[in-house]
Amino acid sequence: MSVAASTSTFAGKAIAQKAVVKTSKVSTVVKASANKALSLAAATAVVLSTGPAFANTAIELTDKRAEQQNGLQLIYEARDLDLSNKPNAEGNSRFSFQKLGSTETAARARESVARINGDVGTYVEKKYWTQAANELRRQVGTLRFDINNLVNEKGANAAEAKAFYKKLENLDFSIRQKDQAAATALLAEVQSTANTLISSLA
Repeated sequence: MSVAASTSTFAGKAIAQKAVVKTSKVSTVVKASANKALSLAAATAVVLSTGPAFANTAIELTDKRAEQQNGLQLIYEARDLDLSNKPNAEGNSRFSFQKLGSTETAARARESVARINGDVGTYVEKKYWTQAANELRRQVGTLRFDINNLVNEKGANAAEAKAFYKKLENLDFSIRQKDQAAATALLAEVQSTANTLISSLA
Protein backbone atom coordinates (compact mmCIF):
# COMPACT_ATOMS: atom_id res chain seq x y z
CA MET A 1 0.00 0.00 0.00
CA SER A 2 2.78 2.41 0.85
CA VAL A 3 4.57 1.74 -2.46
CA ALA A 4 1.43 2.38 -4.50
CA ALA A 5 0.74 5.60 -2.69
CA SER A 6 4.21 6.98 -3.29
CA THR A 7 4.08 6.03 -6.98
CA SER A 8 0.75 7.76 -7.42
CA THR A 9 2.04 10.88 -5.78
CA PHE A 10 5.18 10.97 -8.00
CA ALA A 11 3.11 10.53 -11.17
CA GLY A 12 0.79 13.32 -10.15
CA LYS A 13 3.64 15.76 -9.66
CA ALA A 14 5.12 14.96 -13.07
CA ILE A 15 1.79 15.59 -14.82
CA ALA A 16 1.35 18.91 -13.03
CA GLN A 17 4.84 20.08 -14.05
CA LYS A 18 4.25 19.33 -17.73
CA ALA A 19 1.02 21.28 -17.69
CA VAL A 20 2.79 24.41 -16.33
CA VAL A 21 5.51 24.29 -19.01
CA LYS A 22 2.98 24.05 -21.83
CA THR A 23 1.02 27.00 -20.51
CA SER A 24 4.17 29.19 -20.38
CA LYS A 25 5.18 28.40 -23.98
CA VAL A 26 1.72 29.11 -25.31
CA SER A 27 1.61 32.46 -23.47
CA THR A 28 5.01 33.51 -24.85
CA VAL A 29 4.09 32.62 -28.42
CA VAL A 30 0.83 34.53 -28.19
CA LYS A 31 2.55 37.66 -26.84
CA ALA A 32 5.27 37.57 -29.51
CA SER A 33 2.70 37.18 -32.26
CA ALA A 34 0.70 40.08 -30.90
CA ASN A 35 3.78 42.36 -30.73
CA LYS A 36 4.77 41.47 -34.29
CA ALA A 37 1.29 42.22 -35.53
CA LEU A 38 1.31 45.61 -33.80
CA SER A 39 4.73 46.48 -35.29
CA LEU A 40 3.59 45.59 -38.80
CA ALA A 41 0.44 47.64 -38.37
CA ALA A 42 2.42 50.67 -37.16
CA ALA A 43 4.91 50.41 -40.03
CA THR A 44 2.08 50.17 -42.56
CA ALA A 45 0.42 53.24 -41.08
CA VAL A 46 3.63 55.28 -41.32
CA VAL A 47 4.22 54.29 -44.95
CA LEU A 48 0.65 55.11 -45.93
CA SER A 49 0.75 58.50 -44.17
CA THR A 50 4.06 59.62 -45.75
CA GLY A 51 3.35 58.31 -49.22
CA PRO A 52 1.36 61.36 -50.44
CA ALA A 53 4.02 63.76 -49.15
CA PHE A 54 6.76 62.07 -51.17
CA ALA A 55 4.54 61.77 -54.20
CA ASN A 56 3.74 65.52 -54.24
CA THR A 57 7.34 66.75 -53.78
CA ALA A 58 8.78 68.10 -57.03
CA ILE A 59 12.50 67.87 -57.83
CA GLU A 60 13.94 71.33 -58.44
CA LEU A 61 16.85 71.64 -60.86
CA THR A 62 19.10 74.70 -60.81
CA ASP A 63 21.37 75.62 -63.69
CA LYS A 64 24.79 76.48 -62.22
CA ARG A 65 26.80 76.36 -65.43
CA ALA A 66 27.22 80.12 -65.69
CA GLU A 67 28.28 80.39 -62.04
CA GLN A 68 30.84 77.64 -62.48
CA GLN A 69 32.37 79.47 -65.43
CA ASN A 70 32.65 82.60 -63.26
CA GLY A 71 34.55 80.89 -60.45
CA LEU A 72 32.11 78.85 -58.34
CA GLN A 73 34.64 76.03 -58.00
CA LEU A 74 37.37 78.36 -56.77
CA ILE A 75 36.20 77.81 -53.20
CA TYR A 76 37.21 74.18 -53.64
CA GLU A 77 40.18 74.56 -56.00
CA ALA A 78 41.86 77.91 -55.31
CA ARG A 79 44.72 77.33 -57.68
CA ASP A 80 45.93 77.99 -61.19
CA LEU A 81 45.84 74.61 -62.91
CA ASP A 82 48.38 75.77 -65.49
CA LEU A 83 51.07 75.99 -62.80
CA SER A 84 53.04 73.20 -61.20
CA ASN A 85 51.88 72.01 -57.79
CA LYS A 86 55.49 71.73 -56.63
CA PRO A 87 56.31 74.50 -54.11
CA ASN A 88 58.84 76.98 -55.45
CA ALA A 89 59.88 79.99 -53.42
CA GLU A 90 61.15 81.84 -56.51
CA GLY A 91 58.04 81.57 -58.66
CA ASN A 92 54.26 81.54 -58.60
CA SER A 93 53.91 77.76 -58.42
CA ARG A 94 52.08 77.49 -55.11
CA PHE A 95 48.44 76.45 -55.28
CA SER A 96 47.12 77.12 -51.77
CA PHE A 97 46.19 80.74 -52.55
CA GLN A 98 43.92 82.08 -55.24
CA LYS A 99 45.79 83.97 -57.93
CA LEU A 100 44.18 87.37 -58.45
CA GLY A 101 44.56 90.21 -60.91
CA SER A 102 47.30 92.81 -60.49
CA THR A 103 45.13 95.31 -58.61
CA GLU A 104 43.69 92.73 -56.23
CA THR A 105 47.10 91.12 -55.71
CA ALA A 106 48.66 94.46 -54.76
CA ALA A 107 45.78 95.19 -52.39
CA ARG A 108 46.17 91.82 -50.69
CA ALA A 109 49.93 92.34 -50.39
CA ARG A 110 49.38 95.73 -48.75
CA GLU A 111 46.95 94.12 -46.33
CA SER A 112 49.59 91.56 -45.35
CA VAL A 113 52.14 94.33 -44.78
CA ALA A 114 49.62 96.26 -42.66
CA ARG A 115 49.02 93.18 -40.51
CA ILE A 116 52.74 92.65 -40.07
CA ASN A 117 53.17 96.25 -38.98
CA GLY A 118 50.08 96.24 -36.76
CA ASP A 119 49.70 92.79 -35.23
CA VAL A 120 53.35 91.74 -35.20
CA GLY A 121 54.37 95.18 -33.96
CA THR A 122 51.91 94.92 -31.07
CA TYR A 123 53.17 91.49 -30.11
CA VAL A 124 56.80 92.64 -30.23
CA GLU A 125 55.96 95.65 -28.07
CA LYS A 126 54.36 93.35 -25.47
CA LYS A 127 57.12 90.74 -25.86
CA TYR A 128 54.64 88.07 -26.95
CA TRP A 129 57.32 86.32 -28.96
CA THR A 130 55.43 83.15 -29.89
CA GLN A 131 52.42 85.09 -31.18
CA ALA A 132 54.68 87.50 -33.06
CA ALA A 133 56.55 84.69 -34.82
CA ASN A 134 53.35 82.84 -35.75
CA GLU A 135 51.64 85.95 -37.13
CA LEU A 136 54.72 86.97 -39.12
CA ARG A 137 55.02 83.58 -40.80
CA ARG A 138 51.30 83.47 -41.48
CA GLN A 139 51.43 86.78 -43.35
CA VAL A 140 54.73 86.10 -45.12
CA GLY A 141 53.26 83.05 -46.87
CA THR A 142 50.62 85.13 -48.65
CA LEU A 143 52.91 88.13 -49.11
CA ARG A 144 55.67 86.14 -50.82
CA PHE A 145 53.12 84.52 -53.14
CA ASP A 146 51.60 87.86 -54.15
CA ILE A 147 54.91 89.67 -54.67
CA ASN A 148 56.25 86.83 -56.81
CA ASN A 149 53.12 87.03 -58.97
CA LEU A 150 53.50 90.79 -59.36
CA VAL A 151 57.17 90.43 -60.31
CA ASN A 152 56.35 87.81 -62.95
CA GLU A 153 53.43 89.79 -64.40
CA LYS A 154 55.43 93.03 -64.64
CA GLY A 155 58.61 91.33 -65.80
CA ALA A 156 60.47 93.17 -63.04
CA ASN A 157 63.83 92.36 -61.56
CA ALA A 158 63.46 89.84 -58.75
CA ALA A 159 66.52 91.17 -56.88
CA GLU A 160 64.48 93.76 -54.99
CA ALA A 161 61.97 91.13 -53.95
CA LYS A 162 64.76 88.84 -52.73
CA ALA A 163 66.26 91.70 -50.71
CA PHE A 164 62.87 92.29 -49.14
CA TYR A 165 62.52 88.60 -48.24
CA LYS A 166 65.94 88.78 -46.59
CA LYS A 167 64.69 91.57 -44.33
CA LEU A 168 61.68 89.44 -43.41
CA GLU A 169 64.00 86.59 -42.51
CA ASN A 170 66.08 88.92 -40.35
CA LEU A 171 62.92 90.09 -38.61
CA ASP A 172 61.91 86.50 -37.95
CA PHE A 173 65.37 85.78 -36.52
CA SER A 174 65.26 88.79 -34.20
CA ILE A 175 61.86 87.64 -32.91
CA ARG A 176 63.19 84.15 -32.28
CA GLN A 177 66.12 85.71 -30.42
CA LYS A 178 63.64 87.84 -28.42
CA ASP A 179 65.57 90.96 -29.37
CA GLN A 180 62.97 93.69 -28.98
CA ALA A 181 65.17 96.57 -30.17
CA ALA A 182 66.26 94.79 -33.35
CA ALA A 183 62.75 93.56 -34.09
CA THR A 184 61.29 97.06 -33.71
CA ALA A 185 63.89 98.54 -36.07
CA LEU A 186 63.38 95.79 -38.65
CA LEU A 187 59.61 96.24 -38.54
CA ALA A 188 60.07 99.85 -39.70
CA GLU A 189 62.42 98.72 -42.49
CA VAL A 190 60.03 96.02 -43.64
CA GLN A 191 57.14 98.49 -43.73
CA SER A 192 59.08 101.05 -45.80
CA THR A 193 60.62 98.53 -48.20
CA ALA A 194 57.34 96.70 -48.74
CA ASN A 195 55.39 99.87 -49.56
CA THR A 196 58.04 100.97 -52.07
CA LEU A 197 58.26 97.53 -53.68
CA ILE A 198 54.51 97.01 -54.00
CA SER A 199 53.99 100.52 -55.40
CA SER A 200 56.60 99.87 -58.09
CA LEU A 201 54.94 96.59 -59.07
CA ALA A 202 51.27 97.60 -58.88
